[in-house]
Amino acid sequence: MGFQTRILLSMLLVIVLALAGTMYVAWDFAGDQEEAYNARRLIRKEASVERSLNYTLDRLPDSLRTEDIPNAFSDRICELADIHGMDIALYRPNGRLLTQSTRTDDVGASLELPVNVLAELDASDQRIQGGSEDGVVNVYWNVKDGEGEALGIVGVRYEKRALEAGDFKAFWSQLAPLYIVLFLGGAILAAILSNGLVRNLRLIRDRMRELEPGVQQTPIEYSRTDAIGELVDQYNALLEQLQAAVQELAKREREGAWRMMAMQVAHEIKNPLTPIKLGAQQLERAWADEKGDFDERLRRYTRVVVEQIDILAEIAQDFSMLAAVGLERLEDVALDAVVHEVVELFKQSHPERNWKVEVPEGDWTLQGSKQHLTRALNNLISNAVDATDACVQPRILIRLQREESTMHLIVHDNGIGIAPDRLDAIFQPRFTLKKHGTGLGLTITQSIVHQLQGTVSVSSEHDKGTTFKLSFPAG
Repeated sequence: MGFQTRILLSMLLVIVLALAGTMYVAWDFAGDQEEAYNARRLIRKEASVERSLNYTLDRLPDSLRTEDIPNAFSDRICELADIHGMDIALYRPNGRLLTQSTRTDDVGASLELPVNVLAELDASDQRIQGGSEDGVVNVYWNVKDGEGEALGIVGVRYEKRALEAGDFKAFWSQLAPLYIVLFLGGAILAAILSNGLVRNLRLIRDRMRELEPGVQQTPIEYSRTDAIGELVDQYNALLEQLQAAVQELAKREREGAWRMMAMQVAHEIKNPLTPIKLGAQQLERAWADEKGDFDERLRRYTRVVVEQIDILAEIAQDFSMLAAVGLERLEDVALDAVVHEVVELFKQSHPERNWKVEVPEGDWTLQGSKQHLTRALNNLISNAVDATDACVQPRILIRLQREESTMHLIVHDNGIGIAPDRLDAIFQPRFTLKKHGTGLGLTITQSIVHQLQGTVSVSSEHDKGTTFKLSFPAG
């Protein structure tokens, strides 16, 4: 369940709980009010019945006996019962029934009062409640003559007014439209608020997805000082720290790359300069000593200097290839022709290898530089030749493949292979498995392929061989 849905359902649940709570409180309050009304109504009716009975007693002769009560009150209690809407019964002082008015089809008054009711009447001159049934209340009090002697006991049977469900339904029928409006309004308000909250969170999420080291990102603008604002402030602070860290890291990488390049250039230039220097020193001593073979020494030194200058020129070319100089001017290059030319040269210099070339017929033209592609293929085949030096039956395979809009150049050998722990380092400058070389061949190859919008992949098994795959977009 989504965050926005949980917010919406939570607010709707609050409204529903408020509605249920209101219903419960209203029902409970109505019940309490009904109980209070019944109590007040009972008191009024009891007092009215008592006054009517006392009025009747006052009009009767003083010699009235208990046995005369049924005759004196038989008509009167029926009249009072009809007027006040309750059943009235008269009892002897000992609790035996004398007469009663029966207004309903119920059993009516009991024939004899309970002992506990009689005991309470003897102990008190007040009206007492002698027990109640469902919705029915029984109240008793003593009736006395003018001299204060008990003539009998009056019992009143009163039915409480029940809380009418219809009235409560009418109340809710009037309140229901209000709660429907509140429910719909709450749903709309919850949807608006949750949508606003989630929209801000999604903005932060999208910015975090777009976050990429080296790419300038603008801080998120949020003016409110709430929890979302705190989150945005924290994001902006981390973004600023990240950008500063990336800039510092890029600076260090550039400095490290320049130092590495300077060390590499110094190392590669130093090697040819050493024999040139030694030769010049020997030639100088021969001149000073007036050696007879000075001319021969001069010719030998000149030859060494030319060879070392060629090596320096090759080093300069390697570094220019590493920088992909000249790739800004691309042309149509037939990759199959480059493959045949390079392989033919290696076949002549290494006829002992088993060479196999697989170039299917078709258009193998791509946008590139023939010079650079030749150098990249030279590096791969040269490495394959060196890797198969110790093989009894050295084999080298060069293959062209097409896969939709991509061309693949594959160079495979069955040489010594590359150890898995060294496979990730083969494209780093100065890395080499040879006893000679600058260690820039694969670095140059990777740089050329990347400049041509291609990719380089390698797979190798120790003592089983290595496969390089160069992939280029078709011209």
